[in-house]
Amino acid sequence: MKKTLATICIIVCLFQNMLSQNNSPYQPDYNNANYQNVIKTAKEQLKINPKDSMANYFLGFSYSNLKEHQKAIKNFKIVKKSGLIGPGILLRLAQSYTAENQIENALSELKALDSLQVGFYKQLDQPVFDLLRNNKRFKTIRDNMFKRANPCKFDENYRAFDFWVGEWNVYSQNQKIAESSITNSNGDCGILENWMPIGSNGGNSISYYDNVDKKWKQNWVAGGNVSHYEESKTETDGNMFLIAKGKGPWFRMTWYYNTTDDTVRQVQELSNDQGENWTIAFDGLYKRKQEH
Repeated sequence: MKKTLATICIIVCLFQNMLSQNNSPYQPDYNNANYQNVIKTAKEQLKINPKDSMANYFLGFSYSNLKEHQKAIKNFKIVKKSGLIGPGILLRLAQSYTAENQIENALSELKALDSLQVGFYKQLDQPVFDLLRNNKRFKTIRDNMFKRANPCKFDENYRAFDFWVGEWNVYSQNQKIAESSITNSNGDCGILENWMPIGSNGGNSISYYDNVDKKWKQNWVAGGNVSHYEESKTETDGNMFLIAKGKGPWFRMTWYYNTTDDTVRQVQELSNDQGENWTIAFDGLYKRKQEH
């Protein structure tokens, strides 16, 4: 199966390279949406070589763009027989079959598209697929593609720091000292922090799960300084524990999430003797902002 997919990918890549060449007789008109000119050029080429895959390819896409779906289906089927069955062709075939109310054929093409392990869920949200929206098979295929395009959303390792995500007022010794905006980023693969203290410059961090090292890491930037924190495998205090070791002072940060009142306590400690002794440098309480 892997060999088959690899072969398909090689063929598709080679064909796409052909399409990107400047000497393609179809590309200028196609790029300018002059689909009738593309069709004319392709038909002339097919008179010379009836098996010309590129001509049929551009005919299929041009007819599809012109919503002449029966003709598009005919040309795409010829392209598939030639061995060019890349995701773009399967998607367009599914669109044309759906437009022609040929549901089984459309689902068959979408199943083949799904087997290529692509993440085309946004393409499946196009209005042309509204006819399939409530179909269970269509929903399964779309869910597969959504998960494939957003792997971090469904991996519990990447979700371990989600308790910190939110809009917060931050207090120390019962005094508000800052606001902080913590958001998911990059398809929920990272967490961005925008620290906004009262009366001074702020800072930013990005926290992320390193799937190679199998641990969380954080890069913190403030006041021209950069700190790099990593999750410790020997110390596991709190809901998240990160430590920054360097040539100067070491820092460690611990987050404690209180599920009862939905607050997060963040404690930063400092060591000047490479972790032998620690003193608290910051002890803050994050209280979630109330929606108005």
